[in-house]
Amino acid sequence: MLHVLLFGLTWGLYWVQSKPLMDGPSRWPFLLLFIADLPISFLGFGAMWNESWFTYALTAWGVLGTIWWYFLGRLILSRKSAA
Repeated sequence: MLHVLLFGLTWGLYWVQSKPLMDGPSRWPFLLLFIADLPISFLGFGAMWNESWFTYALTAWGVLGTIWWYFLGRLILSRKSAA
């Protein structure tokens, strides 16, 4: 749920403001999202530079990033309960 909220906040701020992604109010949520989603971020962000793929890349980044966070959370819980 946290990933969905952070992802929505980042892109909502980006679309509301006319500033570039890394210079506007969406800078900090985007930076946190990019680092936390690192394997997914490289693929999604790289594919977004092709304008015809932008919507698909953005959607894939949101969905795959949320799945990534889910499995990371499950891994942390399993390690925590095993210790």
